[in-house]
Amino acid sequence: MTLRESFSAINTRFHLVGVYTLVELFLRFAVHWSSDDPTGLPLVLAAFLLFFATVCGILGMVYQSAAGRTESHTAVGWAIGLFLPLVWLSIKIDLIIYGMTALAAAVYQGAWGAGAPFDKSFEKVVYWAGPFLGFGTQALALYSTPLCVQSRTRGEWRPNIREGLRFFRSCPAESRRLLLVLLLMMAIGGALHYAQGPDGSKAPPGYPEGLVLFANSYLALVVFFGATRVVLARLTAGRSAVPLDAGTAAPGPPA
Repeated sequence: MTLRESFSAINTRFHLVGVYTLVELFLRFAVHWSSDDPTGLPLVLAAFLLFFATVCGILGMVYQSAAGRTESHTAVGWAIGLFLPLVWLSIKIDLIIYGMTALAAAVYQGAWGAGAPFDKSFEKVVYWAGPFLGFGTQALALYSTPLCVQSRTRGEWRPNIREGLRFFRSCPAESRRLLLVLLLMMAIGGALHYAQGPDGSKAPPGYPEGLVLFANSYLALVVFFGATRVVLARLTAGRSAVPLDAGTAAPGPPA
């Protein structure tokens, strides 16, 4: 797998990048419009559900392309089939990342908090470590996400996060290339994050933020395509060239 293949594959499906960016912008606007108003919570929830379902559909289409599957599933079918598995995977990753963040906030509060409330210490740690937390989340999702999609298509269960971490050891060269793209995403997003300041999320998204979201959406799909190719190539080699979906009870997401 080369990054050139991944970039080329996403370039031929560039419309998916645009859709990804639009739903992410809509979510960002919904959060801004709602601000601290409790009556805006339904709008934020609806925007989040739309965003996550759309991303599930997009990832399904990219996975289908990376796997070279001849059957055609719609984005809606993928969204329905992958929504719950990817929600559960995201929850587990967030528990790991923010559990470690809470521990760091507790250490910070004990050492330098000077009696400040824990929530203030937590907010400060989240702000200053924000780009690195995002990188950690994306690193954990790098291989676990395509593994989760494959588990869904096969009707199997597997410890996707733990198994995904093994790919960093078994595929070091490919992992380094993909992690470089994730580092680029962290640098782009981190520059905007610190430029906006702690209250940046309260301001309406402008052109710079839109461009950053567009760039990171593009790179996220490039990384997902590349990681999917690595996962499928490794698993196929381990299965002695048995077709990826041979003999499975669930060859694709439910329509």
